Amino acid sequence: MKFIWNQTYFLMIITALAWSGNAITAKGLNDIIPPVGLVFWRWIVAIPILIIIAWPYLKYDLKKIRDSWQILIVLSFFSITAYNTLLYHGLLYTTAINSFLINASRPMFIVLLSVVFFRNGINLTQSFGFLLASLGTVNIIVEGQVSKLFALDFNIGDLWILGGTLCWAIHTVFLRKSPAMHPASFLAITVTIGAIILLPFYIWEIIYVAPTPFKLETFGGVLYLAIFASIVAYLCYNRAVEIAGPNKAGQVSYILPISGTLLAILLLGEQIQLFHIIGLPLILAGIYFGSKDK
Repeated sequence: MKFIWNQTYFLMIITALAWSGNAITAKGLNDIIPPVGLVFWRWIVAIPILIIIAWPYLKYDLKKIRDSWQILIVLSFFSITAYNTLLYHGLLYTTAINSFLINASRPMFIVLLSVVFFRNGINLTQSFGFLLASLGTVNIIVEGQVSKLFALDFNIGDLWILGGTLCWAIHTVFLRKSPAMHPASFLAITVTIGAIILLPFYIWEIIYVAPTPFKLETFGGVLYLAIFASIVAYLCYNRAVEIAGPNKAGQVSYILPISGTLLAILLLGEQIQLFHIIGLPLILAGIYFGSKDK
């Protein structure tokens, strides 16, 4: 287990597979469970499991938590609260395939935000990669129709997911500011903070949209999201960032659109369109060039 815990690419593969099921599950349940309710109960179920896992380490990390509460709130908001809420809300209006391909542009946002916030240098090759990935993402959002770009005629679901993608990139970039905690402690505290931030939005949804129905589909979906898409994926992703840095760990997006698209076709019956075929290679090429240091 210790050997696996230090293998960046293995951790990235596990993360991609677990997160592939995240959007698939959310899309499959979006006519049953409102998006905020799905996010909220996902974390509520995950919290006690995470606390049990993190309990031996939390007592050593309490001082770090108290000293770094501001950055922990920022990281919790962008990763736990905002990203998943925007993703699930976007899936009400667009396909799971679109969500996977738009999310694939995360490494380019990570590189760009590293430049903006931390003045990390970006070379000509990385700039070219960012351009390619941007073209691929825009192509998917406008469904390959340039006229939609000029008419600002976008699928609102794609824009929600793009916003979520930006939130995740912010989280990844600012992970470097997180305290040196055990990964289990870090995940337990950020999930708990994120769920607390989400609570008023969940109450609003119950009152003005719809309550979360407690039925078999709800329990099954929430359980999968809590264990695999939350605990397993986040532990693996945060560990990959810790040992390899945000730019390299962000390349999990190479795997996610492929595995996720296959699952969307097999489980949801979605179809590949021409704009997907054009957009995905552009995004993947952009990630490749964007990850080059020289």
